[in-house]
Amino acid sequence: MSSDLKARILEAARAAPSVTRPATRKDGWLVASASVIVAVTIFFAFNGTEHGQGRAPWFYIASCVGWFAVAAVSMWAALARGSSVAGRPRAWLLAVVAGTPALLFAMMFGLGVVQPEAMLLHSERLGLKCLGLTVAAALFPLLGLAVVRRQSDPVHPIATGAALGAACGASAGVMVEMWCPVAAPRHVAIGHILPIFIMAAIGALLGARVIAMRGTSRR
Repeated sequence: MSSDLKARILEAARAAPSVTRPATRKDGWLVASASVIVAVTIFFAFNGTEHGQGRAPWFYIASCVGWFAVAAVSMWAALARGSSVAGRPRAWLLAVVAGTPALLFAMMFGLGVVQPEAMLLHSERLGLKCLGLTVAAALFPLLGLAVVRRQSDPVHPIATGAALGAACGASAGVMVEMWCPVAAPRHVAIGHILPIFIMAAIGALLGARVIAMRGTSRR
């Protein structure tokens, strides 16, 4: 780390109010709890218990559990700071942004190969409703986490925000995967994977505007 960057970090730290990690974790759990309530509300408001029917039970369980596992890992990777006070390396965060949607699409495609009939169910549906539901469910946790992490990243806030956006998009996708019976590759790409990239872009903007420490470089 260059002496100039160290000086900017120290100056930003003196100017910014100090927030303890326990307080941050508490606020994070509040955001997570409220986000679950929002997702559950959306699920039932759009008749999720009946709308998601049509897939084989094993396919439904495997896709939902797999989506949850990937979302949980991506959220941990985006939120955990690691041993460095500056947080995770930028390459780590960008891996979350690119790897999360890639892994989810590969998983859904693999399940479809095992059961090709699942990819034929309602294959004409483009996926715009799923896209909208995912973004709607992901915006709340992303905004909440951005506020919790406000002015906290002195090194790569844009990458941090993008990783948080991708993780929130994947997490909201768990609810949408439970709701949506379509597994056609085009539908999955547009309705379930594209929202993750959209949320990553929104997260990057929030990273530059909210998460970045004032007076530091934004990358």
